[in-house]
Amino acid sequence: MMQTLSNIRKTKRRRIPISLTPLIDVVFILLVFFMLASSFQKTRTIEMVAPSQSKSKSTLSDERPMTVLITGADQYEVEGRDYTLEALNTVLDENRHRLILLKVGPAAQMQDVVYAMDLTATLSLPKISLLPFEEGK
Repeated sequence: MMQTLSNIRKTKRRRIPISLTPLIDVVFILLVFFMLASSFQKTRTIEMVAPSQSKSKSTLSDERPMTVLITGADQYEVEGRDYTLEALNTVLDENRHRLILLKVGPAAQMQDVVYAMDLTATLSLPKISLLPFEEGK
């Protein structure tokens, strides 16, 4: 028997049911993955003053800036006295109103600089400037 066009139209097509459950499962797995993979902690920033600005601001204030020389190997020099990082914490906390000039010594490692800058961020010191080490100064 030959099917004609009218016979084809009369036959009902069965619809295949589409289930949304697998799609919802995939979306849920992606949501969980991105929630676990991302970090929601606030990044800390350190606001620094440019060296030229720090010199002009220090002349305007009646108090001279405090220079911290990072000599390396967990040693820091403030006004001729040597300190460890823990002792430097106390010194910086007592002088938080002064401009802090961080000078990097020739033997200082980058980690020592990061420790000092992290300490200033932890104490929320308002005015910090990072200067290179110069011989004779």
